[in-house]
Amino acid sequence: MERREGHDPVTSVFSALHPTVASWAQQKLRCPTQPQLAAIPAILAGQTVLLASPTGTGKTLAAFLPQFSRLAERIDRDELYPRPVVLYVSPLRALGYDIEHNARRPLREMGLLERPGGERAERRRGRLRERTIRTGVRTGDTPQVERRLMMARPPHILITTPESLALMMALRTHRLQLRHVECVIVDEIHALASNKRGAQLALHLESLEEICGGHLQRIGLSATVAPLERVAAFLAGVGRPCEIVDARELRSTTLRIAVPFSGAMAPMAMVSQSVGREIESVRGALVFCNVRSQAERVAHELSGEGILGPAALDPDPRGGEDVQGAPAAGLPERRVGVHHSAIERSLRHRVEAGMRSGELHAVVCSSSLELGIDVGFVERVCIVGGARGVAATLQRVGRAGHVPGGIAQGVVVAQDRDDIIEAAATRRLIADGVVEEIAIPDRPLDVLAQWLVGCVVPDRELSIQEALRIARRALPYAALDEVDLRDVVTYLAGGGAGGERAHVSRVVFDGTVIRGPGREAASAYYDNAGTIPDTVMVTVVGKDGGAIGRIEEDFAHRLQTGDTFLLSGRALRVVEARGAIVRVAPHRGKPTVPRWSSHMRGATEPLASEIGRLRRECVEVLRAGGPRAAAQYLSERYGLEGEERSHVVRYIAQQLAVSDVADDRHAVVEIYRFDGAQNAIYHTCIGRRVNETLARAAAARVHAAVGANCGIASDDNGFMVSLPLRAKLADAQWAGLLHPQRLREDLMEGLLNSYLLRGQFRHVANTGLLILRRAGGMRVTRQSWQAERIFERLWRADRRFPLIRETVRHVLYDLLDFPGAQRYVEGLPQELRVIHPPAASPFSFGIVTSSFADTVVVDDRATLVEALHERILALTGDSEEIS
Repeated sequence: MERREGHDPVTSVFSALHPTVASWAQQKLRCPTQPQLAAIPAILAGQTVLLASPTGTGKTLAAFLPQFSRLAERIDRDELYPRPVVLYVSPLRALGYDIEHNARRPLREMGLLERPGGERAERRRGRLRERTIRTGVRTGDTPQVERRLMMARPPHILITTPESLALMMALRTHRLQLRHVECVIVDEIHALASNKRGAQLALHLESLEEICGGHLQRIGLSATVAPLERVAAFLAGVGRPCEIVDARELRSTTLRIAVPFSGAMAPMAMVSQSVGREIESVRGALVFCNVRSQAERVAHELSGEGILGPAALDPDPRGGEDVQGAPAAGLPERRVGVHHSAIERSLRHRVEAGMRSGELHAVVCSSSLELGIDVGFVERVCIVGGARGVAATLQRVGRAGHVPGGIAQGVVVAQDRDDIIEAAATRRLIADGVVEEIAIPDRPLDVLAQWLVGCVVPDRELSIQEALRIARRALPYAALDEVDLRDVVTYLAGGGAGGERAHVSRVVFDGTVIRGPGREAASAYYDNAGTIPDTVMVTVVGKDGGAIGRIEEDFAHRLQTGDTFLLSGRALRVVEARGAIVRVAPHRGKPTVPRWSSHMRGATEPLASEIGRLRRECVEVLRAGGPRAAAQYLSERYGLEGEERSHVVRYIAQQLAVSDVADDRHAVVEIYRFDGAQNAIYHTCIGRRVNETLARAAAARVHAAVGANCGIASDDNGFMVSLPLRAKLADAQWAGLLHPQRLREDLMEGLLNSYLLRGQFRHVANTGLLILRRAGGMRVTRQSWQAERIFERLWRADRRFPLIRETVRHVLYDLLDFPGAQRYVEGLPQELRVIHPPAASPFSFGIVTSSFADTVVVDDRATLVEALHERILALTGDSEEIS
């Protein structure tokens, strides 16, 4: 792949555009940004381009200006026909609507955008010619009337998602229109390449390449992605060239650390007060939390304390319904909003509109606003706890100062001392230019099955060799074996497992050619296309019947009348919980029921390694020169000063006083008795995914030793194994538990005793069209029960069944990190050091208390951590003052 650094001083880049487009660019933009300098000439030359540059550096315009220019030239030549020429693919529906708005504005100012009542298309020389450019959005949210209009008169710039593209590729009328596409823009490519949605997109881009005659230009955009060469290969397809424009270091990023506690951990009320102080003096702020429950709690605390005064919201600028009465419709009267995927879509849009209009001072969100949804100017970003990765931190902080030359200002509000260390390590990696490398899924067979069905429905055909040729051009399937392909087709054609009867019949296969089974059978594909895991949700409504948001079905089934929980930042009391509706009323006071036990994002491998290095080198300096030398080291390498530096030195010193410090080169095992049961904590400092992998393998080995199931818990710094009462292992057994022999077999044994494999099988079976999410337009109920029965039968009959194999691959390599765990245990000594601390060591506080309370409801966990901290202080005494 060719690589360009984005610093070539090309001064005439705008003059190469169509005069109308060039004139607008020179007047409005004045001079091109460095990404535009490098990318626009390559795009105009027809090259496939991967453009990596920070948020606010003009990369979206760099992709669109050449397309505007080409369309304007067609108008001049009287060759602009009503058909899509540019296809924009977004990972988010909301981002697609924002892009359309941002594309229409410059087109309108250029005089190129079609206006109501303006010049209509005319038929000349037997063909319909147009004099203006049209845009359109085709997603699952697009109303039927708009879809019909787009079918009758397709837009020139079509904005969609991977899922909607998959559906359009399966429909004949859409395929006929899409064969005229000349350029595909994939925005936020890092959010797609690393998962099954990206694998689906890669396959459909190759199908699109086929129907377009092999002349498809591709443009990929991202603010934070690595490695660029591999992502470029994902974008372009196997064996095709791609120009890489690397301008990732153009914007300045500042990351401060706020420490709202003096002991070991801050309760959520104290964290929220610290957030309030950080955002009260800025014009606009985003507050990121790692899970939805945390976002709800922080928003609730901010609004409940009156930190940000009340406000109404302006009408939605998208031209939707008037939302002046939004508070009565379910949006609280406050100047802080809450935004995450479980909140009802219209309320999310109102929050976005309120932020854009300036009526909302801040929005508290989960990862739902990490990507480039337009919420107006953001002056500061707060990250509660930490983003658990460099790329995620840059993506979040990059939302601030979103203008060329702006400074991205971020602050991490630490909840405990581990958060301080993580933030310091993240800041060091950012300074060193380290970004985590994304892993592209390797041949997910469920996605392959769905793509094959889409290629032939309702009555088309595709030879097995053609399918293999097309699929191998997509990077995730470059190593696809014909045997695997035939196994998937055999399953789709009704092949059973181990003598069992056929499960489905989605295609017809004669050993050489795959054929569609007809229109009636094709509905299974049309109703179920997509790879996003399907979570059954229950609607929460207010007294007036208006929707407030959605909650998971499993959680809803546990609710009883009178229970109180948080949603949309407010405490709500359950009036009635029945069927698919939970009726609620406002409630004053704290919630009584925990919400969402979402799996937190784990620290990435480079971040975990840097945290281990900080620990190791700080211990070395501490032992050699004392606390002041350790403080000096933390200042010089990690920029820690004042209170946060003192916290880290004391934290490590206290750990050394009662135990040992695990780091990036060695592990420590601590043995405790809690409530009469023996527990072992393995301090590894290797990241949550590896720790959960090791914990499940260790649980299987412990089961083999004591003949009973044990409990496990894991976080970024280690994992805990809890034995049942009266069971006990000797120190030597604990020390030798993490050996590399038969690690995969023991891990699989541990997984079979858990719900993880069975739960993921349902999602794989949904994607692979074995278990349908919808049938006849209606949602299929009891999917989990059906999936578990099928899994048990297939596991016994044939573990080589394609969807069983994909489930195992997905769990071992995508959710867990088996290769990382294998590497880690192979580097360990044969036996680990086993310690019996006099009390729970400071490094164990997080994992010991993680399952004892839910921070959404009360501050029990912070209270318990402080109690454990007081015990350590009683044993060790307070450390000397560190300046």
